[in-house]
Amino acid sequence: MDNRKTVGFLVSGIMDEFTELLVKGVVNEASADDVNIVVIPVKYINRDLQYADDKYEYQYETNATNITGANLDALIVAADCIGCLTTEKVLYAFMDRLKATGVPIILVASQIPGYPGVIFDNKTGIIDGMTYLVRELGLKKICMIKSEDHHIDIAERYEAYLEMMDFYKLKVQPKNVINAPLSPHCKNECAKLLDDNPDVEAIICADDAIAMGLYAEMESRGLVPGKDIKVMGFDNSIRGGMIIPSLTTVDANAQKLGARAYSMVRMMLDGWNVSSTTIPTNFILRDSFGSFLDSENNSERIFDKSHIDEYFHRIFFKYDNISGIDGIETLIMFKTLMNIIIDYVEDAEYNPERVAFLIQKVDEFFKTGALDYTDVVVLSAYVERVKTAAMNRFSSYERKFHAYETYAAIMEKLALRMRNSMNEYKTLLDETTNTLRSLVSDTLNFSTGNDKSYVNIMYSLINFGVTNAYLYIYEQPAIHKHKEPFQTPDEMLIKVAMTNRQIVVVPPELQRIKKDMLFNNRFITDNKYEMVLMPLYFHENLYGSILFDLTEAAFKNGEFLASQYASVARVIDILKN
Repeated sequence: MDNRKTVGFLVSGIMDEFTELLVKGVVNEASADDVNIVVIPVKYINRDLQYADDKYEYQYETNATNITGANLDALIVAADCIGCLTTEKVLYAFMDRLKATGVPIILVASQIPGYPGVIFDNKTGIIDGMTYLVRELGLKKICMIKSEDHHIDIAERYEAYLEMMDFYKLKVQPKNVINAPLSPHCKNECAKLLDDNPDVEAIICADDAIAMGLYAEMESRGLVPGKDIKVMGFDNSIRGGMIIPSLTTVDANAQKLGARAYSMVRMMLDGWNVSSTTIPTNFILRDSFGSFLDSENNSERIFDKSHIDEYFHRIFFKYDNISGIDGIETLIMFKTLMNIIIDYVEDAEYNPERVAFLIQKVDEFFKTGALDYTDVVVLSAYVERVKTAAMNRFSSYERKFHAYETYAAIMEKLALRMRNSMNEYKTLLDETTNTLRSLVSDTLNFSTGNDKSYVNIMYSLINFGVTNAYLYIYEQPAIHKHKEPFQTPDEMLIKVAMTNRQIVVVPPELQRIKKDMLFNNRFITDNKYEMVLMPLYFHENLYGSILFDLTEAAFKNGEFLASQYASVARVIDILKN
């Protein structure tokens, strides 16, 4: 254990989709190495809390002061996520404080002078999206909603917007571009852009969250994305694919970004010099640009075999991020399947055996794991367009019926694959909901203010798949007010330890621990681990921290768990005194 490296990952929060994928990328890439991973959420530094659900979330910033040159061997920092709601000056000062600890730093999804890191190729997706707007749809009045320019990813997306407007000789006036928070809470900014540009034809949003805010403002005005105004986001969030109409966006593979960041850490720990690099992005066409594949001669193109590769890369966009031979089978099966479908339509020859063969090939195609390379919205839309194109080829009602019958069988196979995945998700959701219902009563089921009362915290964590957890409590609760400096105590008390589900109430003489040993205390598991460090606070009072396994349930409920355990710490403190 003493020789094992520990890598910290400083993120905003653990419950957002982007961070979850980043973390999973880091963990997957590190799986073959003998290293520990500690995720340290700090939320959004120096945030204006006007729109925050929790007015005391600034307490998360104190989590960063737990980092020392002795308790971590390397640190990955999602700096632009952490600093997206503050100024460049504040973010740079925050990074300087981290650098002063002496821990080597790799940036992810961020670019700051003096720090190596990995970012998305932000320009390619924006360029492809704007090319489609101008060349395919003939639009000229294109606006943009972005954030402050110190966010390097957003700055590059804005730069790509300006470059494309200049390339197509389209004027950009100050009123065509507006800054907004990277959040759906951007109603005022979206309203101003729409008021100032009544003739706008398309709006590029710096990320999907802003696009969600724009959708809401458009709905309040009776405007429909894709029909009245074309809308494009960035990040390819799950919500963007599910909202109606589905959001045209740019797929930025956060999991691959996290994996690349850890590979840079590995090289750095092995003594190599590392430099900044980029990860490619892909334009995802959906209904907020109008109907998918909706253009002139759509029926002709969709059944033109020379366009099969083009459609494959448009639909199975995640395939472009797969290196080596992985995914090749998906491409081969898609081309085979489309050739069979095209021949079926062109020959106009129907028989049950031929349809059965086609359905068999569809099933074989999905068994290749094709759904892993796309999202269901895009794939379903493509299947729908193929059906429409096929129906348009036939004049007789009998042949139309046969084509529709074939299409229905294909959709049934797709729906079955989707249903299996959704059932697994629903089962997990139901289990989590039932666990949450009993969490509060179970954790507060004590009447004395002694160390044994903390045991309930550990028992409830087991229900979330956690097998290792360590509870650190300050000798005295610390009062920390918004925007005041704070330094975590150099020593704290480890009250309860759970290692491999074995819970121990630590004797008083063994409780005192230095911050340098926060991730390597005497009770910690000998196995390598992936854990998250959460602050325990109630309003302005900080009680300590809890370190526990980062399970799937923790990604979904980690902040709720921490708030409940902070309440336990507060009640115990009150009873004790």
